[in-house]
Amino acid sequence: MTTLSDLLAEANTSGLSARALARAARDCGHTLNHDTAARYLRGDHGRPDEATLIAFAEILQIPMAKLREAADLPSELTSPYTPPTESSRLTRRQRLAVDEIIRAMLEPGRTACGHVTELDRRRGTSERRAARHGDPEPGGG
Repeated sequence: MTTLSDLLAEANTSGLSARALARAARDCGHTLNHDTAARYLRGDHGRPDEATLIAFAEILQIPMAKLREAADLPSELTSPYTPPTESSRLTRRQRLAVDEIIRAMLEPGRTACGHVTELDRRRGTSERRAARHGDPEPGGG
């Protein structure tokens, strides 16, 4: 089990199955595959993506900061980044470049400074990530 899966199990006071969690997520407008939900519940998962955390936060009523902390992710700010108003002057090409820089800084398994996170060090990998809807979970371990 991982700290994140322990938190999810603790918050799942109704004992909902992975399929029931996935249905509840869909009912709330989220996409959460039942296989992905099952992997998170049993601790056999990679690094969670934001959509997965948001779905779990809503359906299990867990504060996002607490989920991120359990996933060994930055937890002090949980709202999406909003660029300064001057960013309205950027061209489409410049905006795409800024978006790519943000994605590069958030490369799974690395901190903003490029260091491997403690969670990935414990797992022995820096390449694991959460599955997207419909994708198999990587690093099946």
